[in-house]
Amino acid sequence: MVTGSTAGIGLAIASRLAREGADVIVNGRTDERVTNAITRITREFSETKVRGIAADLGSAQGCNEVIRQLPRVDILVNNAGIFEPKPFEQISDADWEKFFVVNVMSGVRLSRAYLPEMKKRNWGRVVFI
Repeated sequence: MVTGSTAGIGLAIASRLAREGADVIVNGRTDERVTNAITRITREFSETKVRGIAADLGSAQGCNEVIRQLPRVDILVNNAGIFEPKPFEQISDADWEKFFVVNVMSGVRLSRAYLPEMKKRNWGRVVFI
């Protein structure tokens, strides 16, 4: 599972995992972006299983939806992240809180959900980008 994997670094990571033969789950905020990412990956690596989950990880509800649809993962790549390029002194507390929820808490919530099963199996990986 690679969060925030419909473009950029996340898509590159998902594509590399597919190239290595892993079953891949991509994530993005919209069905359209997720479908496009799946299409790009399967076009290049047609033998790999790729599926997607559209969910906004900027909320506990979005994280819970991912966990509901995907109760177990072997490798979790917490890549979801946002930022708004503007001068530092113009970034409000509300903006910082929004960045923190997406960039940090999404990974914390998903890791907290998946880590116990990984520990039980004595195998799994959690990566934060």
